Amino acid sequence: MPEAAEIDGRRPRSVASRDRIINAVIALVDEDQGIPGAEAIAARAGVGLRSVFRHFGDMDGLYVAVIERIGRRYTHLSRPYGASSWQGQVGEAMTRLMEMFETVLPYRRAADMHRQRSPLLNHGLDALTLMLRARLEGAVPPDGKSDHLWFEQLDLWLSLEAYGRLRDRQRLDHVGAAQVIEAAVAALLVAKR
Repeated sequence: MPEAAEIDGRRPRSVASRDRIINAVIALVDEDQGIPGAEAIAARAGVGLRSVFRHFGDMDGLYVAVIERIGRRYTHLSRPYGASSWQGQVGEAMTRLMEMFETVLPYRRAADMHRQRSPLLNHGLDALTLMLRARLEGAVPPDGKSDHLWFEQLDLWLSLEAYGRLRDRQRLDHVGAAQVIEAAVAALLVAKR
């Protein structure tokens, strides 16, 4: 027997309202608004302020939902590498990262402004860093990983922080930032051959 909430449409409206709130945060961050406040989110979503907290409990709950939604955009980037050599796999990783970093950069900027107030945002950024490092460790052979200095340089150049600095501090466009990273990674790969 269907529940009353399903019969009268409350559940579908609730799901739609929750979805509009998540999409509002994503739209505001994509517009480089930083992490918006609950009032701005409610206004963009076309819901009451209480709805934001009814659906997510607090802002950290909302951030978790947003991080999950954004993460789904990039699941295709975690598919297995096609290259047979580890150098080719590192090259594939770099191409995938450049694609992701340009669209993730506004979220990193927004998170950086609110990191002190939200341990959850710190955890999310740390999790991304660890996941990217684990993927790199999986591609590089043991002798590359055992060369600590070399591996740390490779990991640094393939990080969102390096890309963000090139874009934000050095004011390079996406193509310029990608070229700098590609040149640095190519030099590291040549040094390991």
